[in-house]
Amino acid sequence: MADTNRKAITLASATWVYLEELSKLGTHGTTAPGVAATSVEIGVREAIEKGYLKLRGADDESAVS
Repeated sequence: MADTNRKAITLASATWVYLEELSKLGTHGTTAPGVAATSVEIGVREAIEKGYLKLRGADDESAVS
């Protein structure tokens, strides 16, 4: 299992409604928080692939290009 770290996030109410609707489709999670987590994971991986973010050590503050 991957190493994970649970954090709370604050999103607009309209965003939570949208995430709830997406969760009903079940393609990216079955709950709004699950869809949010999947969306963040996909976005970060895509940013790394496109070179917007670089993989560096956790203490390196220059990880964002």
